[in-house]
Amino acid sequence: MLVRDVMQPQVLVISPTTTVPEAVQLAQRRGIRHLPVVEDGKLCGMVSDRDLKRAMPSGATTLEAHELRYLLERLAVSEIMTRTVITTGPMFPVEEAARLMVAEKISGLPVTEGGRLVGIVTETDVLDLFVRAMGAHEPSSRLDVELPERPAALSEVVQVVEAAGATISSVMTLLNRAGLKEAIVRVGTINPGPVIRALEARGYTVRDSWRG
Repeated sequence: MLVRDVMQPQVLVISPTTTVPEAVQLAQRRGIRHLPVVEDGKLCGMVSDRDLKRAMPSGATTLEAHELRYLLERLAVSEIMTRTVITTGPMFPVEEAARLMVAEKISGLPVTEGGRLVGIVTETDVLDLFVRAMGAHEPSSRLDVELPERPAALSEVVQVVEAAGATISSVMTLLNRAGLKEAIVRVGTINPGPVIRALEARGYTVRDSWRG
């Protein structure tokens, strides 16, 4: 799946001259955490809710209320925005966007094409995709099956599960913390007992299942 399949194409943007109070009001009113800054049609910065909170005065300030209000009303987002913005493209794989977000410790990526902002993808969008891909949005059970180092082990697991009468909602493989390869199989039933017994009868180790 590509970034364009999960990104939000309608993006609220601000200009470098937008004041911090205006940006705060926009973010609160729309319930958003990321505001791309656009000038002359091009992305020139990014303002997060964290940037806005840092720009607000602390309780330790010695300034009077009217002085604070005067200064804030004139503080533009160009003074607090992140200028070196990490972006992704609409045709990039979603997992590459997720890898960037993890590596750079950011929760939102502007999506650009030819220098033009065309969307934004956030950690919420990625998590929503993960939930859907894992089939966790429907009544089901998850089985963690250890895969032995032999050819066609995954194929055999799938055959055993289906032969036990269960419908597979999703399947993926990964290395667990012990360094062992596992198949994460979600089956469309809240009673995985017959499937577990069938797998164990074929010599597979099934960790505790999760039902929901």
